[in-house]
Amino acid sequence: MMTEPSRPRRRLITKTITVPGNFDKACRDFNEGRFFECHEWFEEIWQEEQGDVRDLYKGLIQLAAAFVHLRKANFVGAERLLRTGMGYLAPYRPEGAMGFDVEAIATAAQATHSRLVQGGRTGVADLDLAERPFYAYDREALPAEARRWQAWGFDRDGTSLELEVTVPE
Repeated sequence: MMTEPSRPRRRLITKTITVPGNFDKACRDFNEGRFFECHEWFEEIWQEEQGDVRDLYKGLIQLAAAFVHLRKANFVGAERLLRTGMGYLAPYRPEGAMGFDVEAIATAAQATHSRLVQGGRTGVADLDLAERPFYAYDREALPAEARRWQAWGFDRDGTSLELEVTVPE
């Protein structure tokens, strides 16, 4: 009987984060073209969030992952993640959420998706990644938004908390 080679176990670490701190890092990394890193910052929050705003984070994560695929000229992965990411963001478009102008992000993502589909598999390598959404949030609006959404990482008054999370190293 053959046995499969064992995979090395991913080591986990515990660290302290804040939602605004991760938002800051995620937005900076996305806007500077570090899409995978952006995805990781949002994922730390998404994994803990159990409320209604969880899908907002999933949409932002999927858009960031789509740009990882675009950079690799992977048409199928990019198209699917842009489409599903916009689907996750759709309920938040009219009013925004957690200080993000979701309408602006989704509109720019839709434009990228349209250019991708129009160019097809052969045009994916030529897609201008500078024409992409801009990730930003209104830090001043965050306490009220945290209360509105009863978001993880905040107290009842909307004050950001320092919380420990366990993540792969």
